[in-house]
Amino acid sequence: MYDYLKRFLIVIAVALSIGLLFLSTTVSFADSHDKYERVHFIWPTEGLITDTFGTRNGKHYGIDIAAPRGTTVVSVSDGIVKKSYYSNTYGNVIFVEHMEGFETVYAHLDERLVNNGDQVEAGEKIGTVGNTGRSSGDHLHFEVHDGNWLMSKSNAIDPFLVLSEEIEKNRHYQVASSSKITDELEGTTETELKGIMLVNVKAGDSLWSLAERYQVSIDEIKLWNSLETDKIVVNEQLKIVPKGNYVVQHGDTLWKISKQSGVSISQIKKINGIKGDIIQAGTLIKVENE
Repeated sequence: MYDYLKRFLIVIAVALSIGLLFLSTTVSFADSHDKYERVHFIWPTEGLITDTFGTRNGKHYGIDIAAPRGTTVVSVSDGIVKKSYYSNTYGNVIFVEHMEGFETVYAHLDERLVNNGDQVEAGEKIGTVGNTGRSSGDHLHFEVHDGNWLMSKSNAIDPFLVLSEEIEKNRHYQVASSSKITDELEGTTETELKGIMLVNVKAGDSLWSLAERYQVSIDEIKLWNSLETDKIVVNEQLKIVPKGNYVVQHGDTLWKISKQSGVSISQIKKINGIKGDIIQAGTLIKVENE
């Protein structure tokens, strides 16, 4: 009788241990998810998202935002500058530690405007977009780490988890904005951003008239803006890629683009500074002879 009672108590103890372990795991997961839900970092700059987290066989630990050289880069939240220096890979780079427990990285900068130990506020200008280090064009490489930045980058998370506002719309063409960033985009109705025109639709405009004006096709405008119909609305902002430029689509190759544009592969690579044969979907390239 004693043996049966002993076995029963052991079974109960094991069951309780497993239940507590499961509950602990569930609560930890929920807490982690809620943590990201509560964070709303502002965008570090304005531009065209050309690469996202987890690409390059999982070795891309941030997002790339292409923008003209000199475009303002801001701190996404209050924090303290942990490092500000030049790296052979990151180029001019700034690391900022935030009170929320995150560390953010701003790489390939043209200028660094803060130093180690500086306190920064959300929206404060800390640098400008550039093309330094291991980089093939003007852009900001931005990383978010849940905890400290490590050489292994094991703490890296997808920045879209903590960046605020409309982060799911269209990542390849999204133009993110912050009220504290004042640059050439503010107050304009037509702006060229890394070769892409941001055009505000006016009364009387149609896809046909816009296609005629910018010497592109209606189908191209619909593709660039994910339009399912020909209907456009006054004050709607459309993205137009002017003649002589091309946005790389999934499945494109240099050979295919060369055939479509009538420009040789070697010339396309020379114009755009492409060294290999790999091109990234969403990238804007020039396809006209200089």
